[in-house]
Amino acid sequence: MQKVKKVHLQCLINENPIGSENITGISRVIRGYITTAYENVPLWHERDISHSSAERIMLPDVTIALDYALNRFTNIVDRLTVFEDNMRNNIDKTFGLIFSQRVLLALINKGMVREEAYDKVQPKAMISWETKTPFRELIEQDESITSVLTKEELDECFDPKHHLNQVDTIFERAGLA
Repeated sequence: MQKVKKVHLQCLINENPIGSENITGISRVIRGYITTAYENVPLWHERDISHSSAERIMLPDVTIALDYALNRFTNIVDRLTVFEDNMRNNIDKTFGLIFSQRVLLALINKGMVREEAYDKVQPKAMISWETKTPFRELIEQDESITSVLTKEELDECFDPKHHLNQVDTIFERAGLA
């Protein structure tokens, strides 16, 4: 038993997933109370004593559990370390395949039928993955795609900033900005 604990504590991928796992479990408990709340709904216009017993248990439990989960989550976010280089390396490990949807949508926006666009992009994605060839390189070699999309449009398709355009808004909403 002790040996297993040592291995778990030395895990290099995720040093301490306990907090996140705990929040996941608490969210299940909170969602479980939805059934109780729904079963109280048919009688709201008739308020009787049967609501009281369920609500006396449910409301404090849910609010305490939610408060605990939110505090735990806040603590996790406050101590979160972001390794930007690792993130970039992980994106690069996909050979640019994460941008395939952007290329597909750009072709569709230029008037190409979705099925035709898919038939052009999907094989390139498969070749990229199987041969470890950069996806963009394969796209740029395809005349049927480059005749529709300009270099600037391809630059836009492969710009990771597109996926980050709402980050500031999200941070503001979370009180992290």
